[in-house]
Amino acid sequence: MNPKVSICVPTYNRKDYLRETLDSIFTQTYKDYEVVVVDDGSTDGTEEMLKQGNYPIRYYWQENSGDAAARNRMIKLARGEFITFIDSDDLLIHDAVERMMEVMEEEGGDVIVYGPYLRIDQNGIVYGRFKSKLYSGHITKYLFRSIFVHSCGSMFPKSALEEAGGFDTSLRRCSVYKLLLRLSLKYRFIALHEPVFKRRRHSSNVYDSSLEDRKIEYDVLENFYLNDGGKDAVPHRWAMKRLSREGYRAGRAAIKEKKYNEARRLLRKSFGMHPNIKSLILWSRAATADKFST
Repeated sequence: MNPKVSICVPTYNRKDYLRETLDSIFTQTYKDYEVVVVDDGSTDGTEEMLKQGNYPIRYYWQENSGDAAARNRMIKLARGEFITFIDSDDLLIHDAVERMMEVMEEEGGDVIVYGPYLRIDQNGIVYGRFKSKLYSGHITKYLFRSIFVHSCGSMFPKSALEEAGGFDTSLRRCSVYKLLLRLSLKYRFIALHEPVFKRRRHSSNVYDSSLEDRKIEYDVLENFYLNDGGKDAVPHRWAMKRLSREGYRAGRAAIKEKKYNEARRLLRKSFGMHPNIKSLILWSRAATADKFST
């Protein structure tokens, strides 16, 4: 018989952290699950480590294709009715799958269940907790306003991920956010209020967002609102304020990269959507910097 849940782990050159991640899975209080690991082209000996450890997992190696492609491969490989993801440097709380499954069964399996996380450092020491307000029900307008749902610490009906077309492999980042927004138009989300996973911060996953990164997030939000059903679920005022904020962040990144024409364009657009003093001041800064750089 197929397992009820597929716990899916995408990995890329995270051999040392992956051991801890797998340990956190194998100590789950819920037992009707399989573990699917998709290795997105690791070169650090991940496959050899897994073979030596004789872990009870289904392992698939692919040429490096990006996070979205790895997640899509896991959806295809998963045999469970429900899928939950955990990144290969993060840890599941010991009863996370059990608590998420309890809600799934209570709701008839036609919802998406998610919860908050604890922040841990590279040594696994807890130093904080995700404190944003979580919402249940049809959460599109709240999810558009800020990101408080993640692929890790969430449980999805496999059929929902398949019907939505999976993760957008054309995006270098934000493929998870794009899919969550789309799913929120159809599915109710149910929030758990106790942490379900531990999110690790370390030197290789902490970085300043580039202009390209900021523009990707802006484009995802704008396209969702204008072309993918967001207008029917997100109040116009909320949408403009959120897009204005992302325009401001992109403009700030453009200034940092000394792309002043682009910065002025983004900040002018930001101010037009939602007039605010921060965008105006930053636009003036970009204009002044451009003048002295020529």
